[in-house]
Amino acid sequence: MQGTVRALFIAPEKKATSVSVPSVQTTSGGFDGDYHALKANGRQVLMVSSSILEQLELEPGAISENIVLDGIDVMSLREGQQLRMGQAILEVTGPCEPCGQMDRIRSGLKKALSHRRGMFAKVVRSGEIRVGDVVEY
Repeated sequence: MQGTVRALFIAPEKKATSVSVPSVQTTSGGFDGDYHALKANGRQVLMVSSSILEQLELEPGAISENIVLDGIDVMSLREGQQLRMGQAILEVTGPCEPCGQMDRIRSGLKKALSHRRGMFAKVVRSGEIRVGDVVEY
């Protein structure tokens, strides 16, 4: 199956506004230049379906995601499933449950995103990912 990378984002520091980038280099810790890649936790890369953002009338990058994907129901991906994007391969590690920060974006957003905020992934093969790249899984 296939999808497409619609948008890519990095957060240069904790609680910083996500910055849209046309391409990103992945490393063993996540996205080069992203705050979360500096942490030794399970959150390397957060993927979300563009359809969820559209349903909730959110702009890409609004919920601190790293990758917005077209044509893929991110929440249907299973733990351990691998996705090839550009030169990189990411492996799904599990769902991201929305936190209280979501209600700071918009009242009720935490509840609206329950079980659909996105899936975390880790980098298993480093490489460049670009907006427009085909995603194979």
